[in-house]
Amino acid sequence: MTTASRRLTNFLGVERNVTAASGAVFLVGLGEELWKKFLPKYLELLGASATVIGLFGTAEDFFDAIPKIADRLGRKPFVIATFVCFALFPVAVVLANSFAWLVGAFVIGGLREIGEPSRKAMIVDFADAQTRARTVGLYYLVRSLSITPASAIGGLLWRIRPQIPFFAAGVIGIVGTLLFAATVEERKAV
Repeated sequence: MTTASRRLTNFLGVERNVTAASGAVFLVGLGEELWKKFLPKYLELLGASATVIGLFGTAEDFFDAIPKIADRLGRKPFVIATFVCFALFPVAVVLANSFAWLVGAFVIGGLREIGEPSRKAMIVDFADAQTRARTVGLYYLVRSLSITPASAIGGLLWRIRPQIPFFAAGVIGIVGTLLFAATVEERKAV
């Protein structure tokens, strides 16, 4: 690494775990946003009423209380579980062939939130105290860059076949999950 790139790396607070987690979140975020805006339209294609579509959104919010356990048991397994649920949710929606299976898909969707506080806390823990604000800002910049084009890409894929953005999101999400699991080490805050 050259002196200039080392200075830039130090200034930005880039650390191996932050870089790996950012790459994983880029992929998982891209996958999530690829299909999410099309979910109501897809449910409508399946014949769901506006009331049913609204109830599914409410079901996801039910699981927001689960994350408190993660700090006691370790954050990384919860983040991996979250990423797996992010990857499986769109695929489960598309594969659901009955209302009951669709309910099951939305249970998976609700479970996406179990590791969100842990993921955010891990990023803060990885960042050096001197560069924490820059590191966290850079991390969210990478996340935002993945989200920005995703809906447009999802729209192009939808035109080919409505299920494609959902399956593409699942594949991209699994790749991000594997990247995270293989490269990010768990560390406690000091």
